[in-house]
Amino acid sequence: MPLVEITAPADALPGPAFATVQKSVADAVLRWMELPQTDFFAGATWVYVHETGKGSAATGAAGVEPGFLVVVTPLEGFLTPEKNESLAKEITAVLQEASGKEYPVWTLVNEVPEGFWAVNGSLTRRAKLDELISQSSTR
Repeated sequence: MPLVEITAPADALPGPAFATVQKSVADAVLRWMELPQTDFFAGATWVYVHETGKGSAATGAAGVEPGFLVVVTPLEGFLTPEKNESLAKEITAVLQEASGKEYPVWTLVNEVPEGFWAVNGSLTRRAKLDELISQSSTR
């Protein structure tokens, strides 16, 4: 938690841009969710980048090139509409800078209610996360 999936146009992210995007987006998500930048939270934030094949994505308008689709899946209650907008702006900037092109970037935030997220077979509980957050701020 959280999980981010980025669908990228073919060849939009050259070479080392994949790793740069993954780290930058993970850092942004943790920051906007107000989670500590600890090894635990960084390791629990997964960012997948899926590159589409040529011609596998299209828009409904002729000549309009498809862009990035970003789906952010956090546990419910960490983001507000204002934080979602700030996160979307930051992710857009990261992707456009990494690609060197002003592709459109669609960002969807799909919150998961407590009790509907499990890792390694165990439910992720807000109280446990709050405890981990508290422990990291006292160090």
